[in-house]
Amino acid sequence: MPRSHLLAALAALLAAAPAWCAEGDVVVGAVNIVGAEAGGRVVAASSEVRERNKVARQWRKENLIDGKYVEGPIVPADSYGWATETPPTPRAPHWVSFAFAQDRAHLMGAVRLDPRTNDPQVIGRWVKNFRVERSLTTADGPWETVGVFEMIDVAQPQTFTFPTPVLAKFVRLVVTSNQGSNARVSLGEFEVYEALVGDDELTKVITDLEASLERLKRFALGHVPAGGSSTEIPVYGESLLSQARGGTVVAYSSEAVSDEPPEPGKQPPVLEQWRAANLIDGLIATPDAEPDHASFGWSSNAAPTADVPQWVVFQLPGDAPTVIDSAVVDTQTRDPWGMMRGAREIEISTSIDKQDGPWKLLGRWELALEPGPRLLRFPSAEARWVRLTVLSNHGSDRYVQLGEFGVYRLSPEVDPLGGLVLEFDNLLTDLKRYKEGALGPGTTGP
Repeated sequence: MPRSHLLAALAALLAAAPAWCAEGDVVVGAVNIVGAEAGGRVVAASSEVRERNKVARQWRKENLIDGKYVEGPIVPADSYGWATETPPTPRAPHWVSFAFAQDRAHLMGAVRLDPRTNDPQVIGRWVKNFRVERSLTTADGPWETVGVFEMIDVAQPQTFTFPTPVLAKFVRLVVTSNQGSNARVSLGEFEVYEALVGDDELTKVITDLEASLERLKRFALGHVPAGGSSTEIPVYGESLLSQARGGTVVAYSSEAVSDEPPEPGKQPPVLEQWRAANLIDGLIATPDAEPDHASFGWSSNAAPTADVPQWVVFQLPGDAPTVIDSAVVDTQTRDPWGMMRGAREIEISTSIDKQDGPWKLLGRWELALEPGPRLLRFPSAEARWVRLTVLSNHGSDRYVQLGEFGVYRLSPEVDPLGGLVLEFDNLLTDLKRYKEGALGPGTTGP
């Protein structure tokens, strides 16, 4: 952007800062955070001008954020702006959706539209009425309108501010009319400028949201449809971690090894019937009968303590995070000493970044002495990896043992409140990252 344009835009944006920033809590930034230079991208568009059955390069949707401007007789050879094949109407508008760098969330303070394209102003193809929509979840929506505006028919960029800052992960520009043409609509550039919130004010907002979220979580857990008693495995279908679905064990603290003296220079062999992978094989062993499979569950090679716990990390199938809201821990194994060696205090955590964290703690539970399955409920969370941590057993100084472990997800139709809690939690996480500077322009995030 030319320096003169940048200064003019900054002056206009600062002058139009929201009313509640009178004490200096909020200003509008001067960096176009949806621009290609800042890492923004165009996700999709309703229409693009085509020539010989191909999108015309000079009119493609990506031109809206390329920073190339039509200024009087100066027209970039490869970027006239964006244009559609048909005119927009309120019932059949045209739209373009955008994402910020790394699909991170930002607080929007204003948008700026430059109507100038290679289309002459007189033929009426420039944008007139439009609205701005935001999505907090996916690039496909759901969409919420956060501003409705009208451009005047002049050949200069125009800035539109939001009454209060708007948090968004994805933005959609929806055009409902042009300046009179019955052929198409065109637009030169679309820009988004960040609302910069003072630390004191944002800290207060985050603190209030955290308190509200905790109340909502407690309410949600008290209104979850029952999945069975504490000794019944819920009817949710197969565990999302099961080997049959593609779940795997990727790390663990220890596995039981043979008591037999090892061969010289070698480590004692791991006992196959007590491997960590047995936790998700779906095979249940009992102490009363020899099973027809060599899978008794998982046994550590040391007793857990609060300082040195025993743990297993599981990876859910697929490349995208999976939503989970419950788990089943079955403490029954074939070991006759299993009651003393069974897990007592446990924690469940999730990660969406790496198999070694950072970890988000979902909850801590104390399991009863009697062996059998236990249903554990927690607020909806996204996970790619799940970590089961055992802090203590029921008295053994040698091992901790578990039979099976699984995670589940109630359908949104059964537990709609859980989905709302998850969205609220994700939004709060984005606000914290924003405050830490991880979501600002030119940063890469955590």
